[in-house]
Amino acid sequence: MASLRITLLGGFEARLGSGKAIDLHGRKTQALLAYLALPPGEPRSRDKLVALLWSDRGEQQARGSLRQALAELRKALGDADPPPVVAGRDEVHLDAGAVEVDAVELERLVADGAPEALERAAELYQGDLLDGIGVHDPAFEDWLRTERERLHDSAREAMSSLLDHETSAGNTDQAVAMARRLLALDPLQEAVHRALMRLYAQKGDRATALKQYQACRDVLKVELGIEPDAETERLIDEIRKGVSETDEAEKPASSPAAATEPLALPDKPSIAVLPFVNISGDPEQEYFADGITEDIITELSRFREFAVIARNSSFAYKGRSVKVQDIGRELGVKFVVEGSVRRAADRVRVTAQLIDTETGSHIWAERYDRELEDIFAIQDEVTEAVVARVADSVKGAVTLLSRSRPKQSVTAYDLVLQSRPYRTSMTRSGSEQAARLLTQAIALDPDYSLAHASLAFVRAGDVDEGWSADPDAALRDAMASARQAVALDNSDGYAHASLAYAHYLSGNFDRAVHEARTALSLNPNHVNIIMTSGWISIVAGDPETGIEHIQRARRLNPYMGGFELWTLGQAYFGAKRYEEAIDAFSQVTDPPAALYLDLAAACAYLGRDSDARDNMNTFLDRARNELNPFPGDDPQAWRRYFERTCIRRRKEDFEHIIEGARKAGLPV
Repeated sequence: MASLRITLLGGFEARLGSGKAIDLHGRKTQALLAYLALPPGEPRSRDKLVALLWSDRGEQQARGSLRQALAELRKALGDADPPPVVAGRDEVHLDAGAVEVDAVELERLVADGAPEALERAAELYQGDLLDGIGVHDPAFEDWLRTERERLHDSAREAMSSLLDHETSAGNTDQAVAMARRLLALDPLQEAVHRALMRLYAQKGDRATALKQYQACRDVLKVELGIEPDAETERLIDEIRKGVSETDEAEKPASSPAAATEPLALPDKPSIAVLPFVNISGDPEQEYFADGITEDIITELSRFREFAVIARNSSFAYKGRSVKVQDIGRELGVKFVVEGSVRRAADRVRVTAQLIDTETGSHIWAERYDRELEDIFAIQDEVTEAVVARVADSVKGAVTLLSRSRPKQSVTAYDLVLQSRPYRTSMTRSGSEQAARLLTQAIALDPDYSLAHASLAFVRAGDVDEGWSADPDAALRDAMASARQAVALDNSDGYAHASLAYAHYLSGNFDRAVHEARTALSLNPNHVNIIMTSGWISIVAGDPETGIEHIQRARRLNPYMGGFELWTLGQAYFGAKRYEEAIDAFSQVTDPPAALYLDLAAACAYLGRDSDARDNMNTFLDRARNELNPFPGDDPQAWRRYFERTCIRRRKEDFEHIIEGARKAGLPV
């Protein structure tokens, strides 16, 4: 009997032979076990494992990370008998006799080829290999991509054979179910669409066969820009011959009257969300695609920076093929969001893209794959992800447009957007430039809440990073700007988030927590608001909640690379999860000076003294030019620096930071 069962298809799960679940916290530890399991018994050199999962680190640090991951595995699998992990001096492998792996079993069953074996293989395939397990290392991503494609093809081979078997045996309902599963794997299989059309026609359900044809046309048009082939057209013509006019599929909604003149674009970005196309292979899932669309419209409306077209106007285009340029003129919008929804069994895939209506060019596109455990929860999750990415992409697109406009036509909104990359650059010079742009915006429009809130974040950041020569004055400015932002628009979550940040720096943690909660309630999908709430949780003594907030923000915006990952690392550090803190710090692009101080402290707590010294030296080299004033060798001056930049509600959290810096060699 195997002492360890590993499930890799559709996610990750490991259980002892007794059925007890194994809890592995680190994503890279999970990835390591998965790699060793495909197949178990094959020796893997430590050099290869290091290059696969920790290629972004120095050799000594990478080998230390591998040792840490193996130690976590051994501890988690301590009750397994026999021990499944065999680690030698140079190589590591799993005991093949002690391990069962669903992906390995799937391939064995497909090779068997008997109908019973193929049925079991189809049951085993619950989704892509390690679905939802993200490890940002190019070598691992290449391996994972190859393995996913191989196992995906094996599952499709099994289901195709089962479809032929059930069809030949006259088992129509089972054949329909298998065809739907095949389309869930790959909706571009036109032959499977035809098989479903024939099956529906054989059951006497010609109306559903016609809807299946329309679903086939939609997915080919959306994904490939092509029409169905001649064989499909001949088949649908044959099916139509037996359909009366009253049985015809519903006709597309009539076109809205085209505007006699193009509608003028509003001052702020305007967006229309078109009805998402149902490409599920099941025409009855139309309601789900409509629900996703309606939720995206509702949630985008929370962003006060945008003008969002109402549902009734957007849905007038349902079922129609209209150029986005025409939609832009008819509705008076600069941007269009369109997409598709594919739902089958316990999986859902949503694609979305943001398009410029003037040029027809795609600004952003993304695909979301999720398990469908709870239909309403998944609808919320996908909606949040699409909304966050669309909002961020719209801001980025308008920023680029504003830079190219003549100076005399620049608006306060343009200046706020132009300040964004400077605000997030994590440099003193960037902060100074952001403050200049935002001051200009306020001069143009003194009643613009967003400009005041943005300036509050900039001035508070000057205090937080130690860049201000007069931190007390900078904090007063931040508080005044944040209060003005809330006074101008009390329903703007971003304004309340800026006030939360200012209260935190003033040491008023109760008010900071209250304002952060208010901000989240007003706009729970705004990534910057979620990040601010996460940071307030960290400094208020609840790093685990902070981790939850930041991980949610990362799900909404998976391309984080700057201060978000730095903040995540600080949350892990506060929770004393040093390995995960180092992993987060190491992924930050263009790291600021203070990050190296945090990295040095985390290494010091793990006993990696050499890495701690190297990172501390990097911090000190840069701090000499950035800190105002630079504390030098004065221990009391360094403590004052920490008191100003590492404000914490609990004294023990503050001393935890100080002790880490001291262990890393800072005279404090």
